[in-house]
Amino acid sequence: MKVLATADPRRLRYAPLTFWVWGGVLIAVGTLWKILKALRIQPWRLGFVQRLADGFGSDALWVSLPLALLAMTALGVAGSLVLYVLNWSRYRLEWTAAGTLTVRRGLLGGKPVSIDPDKLCGVSLREPLLLRAGGGASVRAVAGGLGNRDQNRTRSVVLPPSAKAEAERVCAGVLGESVDVAGLRPHPRAGLRRRVVGALAWWVLPVVVVLAVLGWLLALPVLLYCAAGWALAASPVACGLARDAYRGLGHAVRGRYLVVRSGTFGRETTILDRSAVQGWTFTDTPFARRSGVVTLTAAVAAGEDGYRIRDMSAAEAAEFAEYTTPGIMREFLIRTDI
Repeated sequence: MKVLATADPRRLRYAPLTFWVWGGVLIAVGTLWKILKALRIQPWRLGFVQRLADGFGSDALWVSLPLALLAMTALGVAGSLVLYVLNWSRYRLEWTAAGTLTVRRGLLGGKPVSIDPDKLCGVSLREPLLLRAGGGASVRAVAGGLGNRDQNRTRSVVLPPSAKAEAERVCAGVLGESVDVAGLRPHPRAGLRRRVVGALAWWVLPVVVVLAVLGWLLALPVLLYCAAGWALAASPVACGLARDAYRGLGHAVRGRYLVVRSGTFGRETTILDRSAVQGWTFTDTPFARRSGVVTLTAAVAAGEDGYRIRDMSAAEAAEFAEYTTPGIMREFLIRTDI
């Protein structure tokens, strides 16, 4: 028996750096709204709701909006701490005497999750944007036999949000050896261009167009000024996030493992046993072909079923796939030394 990690109250400081800070509040409000509607109660006619609406509208927006955001954040932080305690109290990760990787957790003593080493294909080091800014990360096991995709995402978590150094130590403990994930192969500059264009096209341009069209149709110059202000304020943020997403791209072969990294809002570094890769998928679009890049997906009968190497050089993709898993791509390659 080898214990890899146990409950530690110091991890509580990472709980507010997760999705549940704001997402949990929205989910709770939406659930309550549906319950009230099912009971045929109109929430907007409740006295305290009307008082909140009147109070919100009586102040200037520059006062009301920050106060509402502050209240939402406070509720989210409290909720995330409660969920963390409920889900991760009495936590224990260990290799048992029977040879299985077992996770025990939960204040109420939920059923432990055991992972057969024969079905363990690797690990994923997850670093969402807020958690990464706070120097934290969580760890998931890439394993089969954990149920459908939603069940797998819940059962595969072997380490809650913790310090990144501890997350890396747990990754090594699960794999049985330390795998270097630094110095991954960079991707073509076309990947940066595609992310910048995508960020501007999806996050900046639609709002600018809507505000500009409404301002022109309604003859409201203030909306035109809002469109210009949004473009000036949002463009640098979108470009900065696009650059961060590009810097996060990387792939490499480290011994018997394939290492893949991508993402900015939900950056994930996945370490896969090369023998677990059962096939490859090459995906592109007309714009990707024009840029000379392709997305290479390693098919694995575990975890998310497939792990993508996004926007890698199209000229190197087939050769890299054959190098990673010798034999799978051989019949599709054209020999040039004849």
